[in-house]
Amino acid sequence: MQFELNMPQFYSSGDERRFFQGLKELPPVKEFHRYRGRLVIRVEPRFLGKVMLCELIALLWRYDISLEPFCSIAISNKKFGWLNDAQCYWYASMFERPAENAAAL
Repeated sequence: MQFELNMPQFYSSGDERRFFQGLKELPPVKEFHRYRGRLVIRVEPRFLGKVMLCELIALLWRYDISLEPFCSIAISNKKFGWLNDAQCYWYASMFERPAENAAAL
């Protein structure tokens, strides 16, 4: 499973290092790279449970990255139906942002 996201704005080299270190520490994240000013993240679905997805969402949220690409897994996969909770902090970013900000591959 692969997601293409907007590259976040970093405020220092340490800030950027901490973001990418956070991605490296998540077992479901198998690969990530920059491509034309975007961030491409490849995730191994078998390691993507509720806890790990919450960790990934929290990291992306902290850097104000649109979560819209995750909308597709929330809708199409019963395992991730809990993402559809409108009371959760990520809901607006996942379901209410314009599609041109981010896209799932």
